[in-house]
Order: sequence, then C-alpha cells, then structure tokens
Amino acid sequence: MYRFVDHTAELELRLEAGTREGVLSEAVAALGELLGGSGGGAIVRREVSASATDDAALLAAWLDELVFLAETEGFVPERADGLRVAGHAARGSVAGRLGSPPHLVKGVTYNHLELRFDGEGWQGRVVLDV
Repeated sequence: MYRFVDHTAELELRLEAGTREGVLSEAVAALGELLGGSGGGAIVRREVSASATDDAALLAAWLDELVFLAETEGFVPERADGLRVAGHAARGSVAGRLGSPPHLVKGVTYNHLELRFDGEGWQGRVVLDV
C-alpha cells in the first residue's frame, strides 16, 4: 500500500509492505503512477541496482535510479520483478514502458527519510522535490 502526502513544492510518499523488497516494489509502482502510469507500447525491462549506507538511504538511492531512467530514457516504471535486498543493496528487474514522462521529480530528498521495521511490517517515507 502507498499514499501521497502533499507538501509545498514537495510530495511525501509513504510506503508499507511486509518486507524491504516490498517497500522498494511499492516505490516503483508509486513513481510509475506519478509519472503518468502505464502508457502504450511494449513492456521493456531495465536492470536496476542501488546501494547505500543504511536502509533509509537505500530507499532514496533506489528511487534516484528510477528517476534517472525516467529523465534519460523516458522510462516509466510499472513493477519490479525478482527484487532482492541484501544488506543495504538492492537489485532487480524493473518492467515499464518508454514514453515521455513529465520532468516532474527534480530530486529525492533526505528530508524525513526513513525505512524501518515497526514490529509488524516495513514502513518507508521519502519526500520528492517536485
């Protein structure tokens, strides 16, 4: 599950899943929706990897990679397949479509950034500069 929280010139994304992989997968779906959802054309795949010094920074690094693909290739992500998290590194195949996504996300911030286990599941929060 994910939901967006409005901020002035920012958009806070809150993520929930049973695993860290699940949170990163939800981040893929959320970013894809933000960039315009699924468009026409064939599904393409990109191998995406990210690493960081802690769980929260991994969430930011993962989203940074997806934003980079959107900006440089017009890649709109839809879902992550075979996503694996080991330590503070993530790797997986991301399916999406090529298009003309808006240049909406200027950056992934560290403001209120978190990825943590709350005893029942994983919670993530990240603020996007839009």
